[in-house]
Amino acid sequence: MLIIVEKILSIFLIVGLGFIANKKSIMPKESNDLFIGLLIKVICPCLIFASVTSNTISPDVYKSVVLIFVGGLIFFLLAYVLGFLLCKYLLKIQPAQLLSTYSFAFGSINSGFMGFPITYAIFGKEILFLMVIHNIALNLYLYTFGPLVMDDSSSEKFSIRKTLTSLNNPCTIASFVSIAMLFLGLKLPSFLFESVDMVGNATTPFSMLVIGMQLGQCDFKSIIKDSKLFLASVFKMLLLPILTFLLVNWLPVSVSLKVCLIFAAAFPVAVASSPVVSIVGKDPLPIAKYIALTTLISIATIPLFSGLLISYYHLG
Repeated sequence: MLIIVEKILSIFLIVGLGFIANKKSIMPKESNDLFIGLLIKVICPCLIFASVTSNTISPDVYKSVVLIFVGGLIFFLLAYVLGFLLCKYLLKIQPAQLLSTYSFAFGSINSGFMGFPITYAIFGKEILFLMVIHNIALNLYLYTFGPLVMDDSSSEKFSIRKTLTSLNNPCTIASFVSIAMLFLGLKLPSFLFESVDMVGNATTPFSMLVIGMQLGQCDFKSIIKDSKLFLASVFKMLLLPILTFLLVNWLPVSVSLKVCLIFAAAFPVAVASSPVVSIVGKDPLPIAKYIALTTLISIATIPLFSGLLISYYHLG
């Protein structure tokens, strides 16, 4: 157990390194787009390809794909409803535009940009494979359900064309292509797979550095002063994974499926939710603050929940 705790801490120490690098202008704000572009367009797709295509299709794998995809869709819908109820009746967030933004963000999770590398580093390729499928359900939630629930008469209307354009990103494409290869029984040549796998292995340190850099750019003093935002963030980062555990733990499915669904719930608001808010003509600033604060809180909660999952399910 001590070895696992040390592994988790070592991952999040890289976030601190990225934070310091930003403050010392080694990784300044101007480099943000370049680093994220390299991560999203090259490194992370390689991790997806390597994790998915290293599997061999079987009845168990097929069953796991279907269950995690359906489970993911159910999770996002229930998480949105929970977020709406908490934000409207407990936190009494107003006006309606801000309420819809917070409710939508509450249901989103950063299972790609942040989730893939952390899942791979802590739980390995088997659960990372399931997280990739779960992330496809996330994209459907973000780019189809999201615009529908946030759209209003003053916003730019939702369209299928915009949704398909939003889905046209390297990680989503890599997910669909690698899953198609899995079901068709296609494999990359060994020398090419080794290169892809090697690049994909850089995802964890690279993404943690970028997260640290982004946190270094945030004015957390002003963000924390917003009491309703702070409570919404704490509820999301603590309540959502706990409730997911209570709902999932009794299900007659594999431990890997349970761990994937529960661990996914522990991630902060998805970075990709910000452009979705912009698509429907809403102010992106509140969700940017929500992303920053939940990401900061996740530095404490993700090690906590990953340690609890490893201990409870006797992993590692």
